[in-house]
Amino acid sequence: MTARTHLSLLVMSFITWFVFVLIGLPDYYQSWAFPLQLALLPLVTLLYFPGTKFILNKFPTKEHFRNSLWLALYLTLPLFTYDYIYIVLMKGDNMTFVFRYWYLSFFYVSFWIQMPLIGWWMEKNNKTLA
Repeated sequence: MTARTHLSLLVMSFITWFVFVLIGLPDYYQSWAFPLQLALLPLVTLLYFPGTKFILNKFPTKEHFRNSLWLALYLTLPLFTYDYIYIVLMKGDNMTFVFRYWYLSFFYVSFWIQMPLIGWWMEKNNKTLA
């Protein structure tokens, strides 16, 4: 991957995080009723299926599985870092935020399952079509 691709993924991860923060204002979804928080999980997960496929098709190489690992990395580690800065450093919370903000923690894990599966599927389908 080129430095430009890495930078693009990093910028995309920040924009993704910022949009989630804006939607979750004023307290990053904490005041939302539990059923609404729960409904957010499948909704975001379903949105990321076509989103992941779209993003993987934008990579310069068609190594979809490998690229999906990069995508999962850029949508988990930076987002966790941004959440840490926002929740712990800026709002004065502590690391137990991963339990209170369980819906965030769900995506730290689920993207590592979902995105590689999509990448694997895309790569498998490309080979059978070639």
